[in-house]
Amino acid sequence: MTDQQRRGWIIVGAICVTMFFIWGAINSSAVFFVPVLQHFGWTRAKLSSALSIGWVTGGLAGPAIGWLADRVNPKRMMMVGAAITGVLWILLSRVTTFGEFFTINALFGICVGASTTIPCSLVIASWFERQRGLAIGIAFAAAPIGGAVMTPIANYIIASASWRAGYAALGLPILLGVVPLILFLVRPAKPGEGEASAHAEASGETAVPQVPGLELGQAAKTRSFWLISAAQLFIGGTLGMGPHYVAYLTGIGYTAAFAATVVSLYLLMTTVGALLGGPFADRASARVAISATCILGAIGAVGLLGASHTLGLAANILAGGFALGALGVQMPLVIIESLGVKRLGSLLGVTGIFYTAGAAVSPIVAGRIFDLTGSYQIAIGSFVVLLGLSALALWGCRTLAREEARFAATAPSAAA
Repeated sequence: MTDQQRRGWIIVGAICVTMFFIWGAINSSAVFFVPVLQHFGWTRAKLSSALSIGWVTGGLAGPAIGWLADRVNPKRMMMVGAAITGVLWILLSRVTTFGEFFTINALFGICVGASTTIPCSLVIASWFERQRGLAIGIAFAAAPIGGAVMTPIANYIIASASWRAGYAALGLPILLGVVPLILFLVRPAKPGEGEASAHAEASGETAVPQVPGLELGQAAKTRSFWLISAAQLFIGGTLGMGPHYVAYLTGIGYTAAFAATVVSLYLLMTTVGALLGGPFADRASARVAISATCILGAIGAVGLLGASHTLGLAANILAGGFALGALGVQMPLVIIESLGVKRLGSLLGVTGIFYTAGAAVSPIVAGRIFDLTGSYQIAIGSFVVLLGLSALALWGCRTLAREEARFAATAPSAAA
């Protein structure tokens, strides 16, 4: 292993810690749903709207985050976002009104996005080429691992102290551990560094290789861009049970402690999906891999419909958890495969608007359906359909070479 490769993996390790604590805190939020609901007396739809607003603000800020990350050092963005995120968890432990709760969750969407998914993807992509899927998978796997570890801890703190103490406990590791780690270890590869440069140097090439890909305006004219955007919307729309998951399981007869354990098991399978989903896309086609993952996610949703039975719950944990982790890793790889890495940050930000739109609306709709019918079955059934549509959309994406060939073919006729 060369010094550059070693440096790249050290940075992946630092990003793992970042994802562990920041997304681990977000992924443990389901255990707060019932205690907060009981404390304030809000309806499930109202509380869901506050928990979902972060998806809206994150989606609206995504293009700006991606644009900045393509043009400035993403390390600065990660540091500021992580610091504010840590402070927000402390403030959330002190809220007394719905307006305060809503505003803090709105800020989460911007700050979590600025400190994790887009800048982390760019940093890793700058250091790796052949092992890009593996590196992103390892880094992103830390998010569900964090949720699996922090969910039972948060549940214990809530039971022994209060939900306010639980929220405060989520912010301290971010402020005391994550922010210094980003400061001292994380940075994108400079020109001449990274896996691609190492390959060029080994083959005797002296020039820094050109970054492949389409500009954002070009990408928006391709079929792949709009199919990816549609799939992002559909996949985001299947996240509606996130804040309702523990409430759903306790509602069908499981205890709160068992439900928290199920969340941990689900997130462990999400970790497995993140670890294996990237290498699968590295070896096959990202399009094939993510289409298969969507089908697996649909099987997991079917299992959730029958979660009152052991077999159904097991299918949801195994298939649904795996798919959730794999999809998060494979989506950037599909974008790279179809549209290139040149404007990856901007493309993640713009297509992410569709994902966050679906993710923002879905929990509110699920909560409203429950308020009206007393059941989540209609909402869960719709997720099966949306994941099937996602698989079809992603299967129809083209490779970057085919998209570039279309631009080359139309150039002469445009000039004439």
